[in-house]
Amino acid sequence: MNDWIITAGSAGVVLLMVGIAFALGFRDAAKLDGERIQHLAAAEGAEVEEALVGEDGAAALARLKGGQLLIVRAMGADVSTRVVPASSARLRLRAGRLSVTFGDLGYPSLDMPLKDAPPAWVAELTQGSLR
Repeated sequence: MNDWIITAGSAGVVLLMVGIAFALGFRDAAKLDGERIQHLAAAEGAEVEEALVGEDGAAALARLKGGQLLIVRAMGADVSTRVVPASSARLRLRAGRLSVTFGDLGYPSLDMPLKDAPPAWVAELTQGSLR
């Protein structure tokens, strides 16, 4: 009889944990697009010249007027933004992925998959000519 009570209690706890996971983590994640990047840049007081959204829509890089970059990451149902000078970012293209590392070591690097070849402005940034 005690084994059944323990089994039933364990099953109840498992169902409770699945319910909490469903409530917290099984939601749609934020997806980025050009319009949302424009809106996020405006919220930072900046204007987008050109933007590149990763293949999965979870990350984006935008060149802003004034020589700055806007880095955007989807984090669950929300987004994280960061404006940095282009001179403090190092871009690398490797096997269909763009990797951006920053002079500020406290901010994690951005790694985003690309569907197509990157636009010319990204290629120029990887060579350092727009800094």
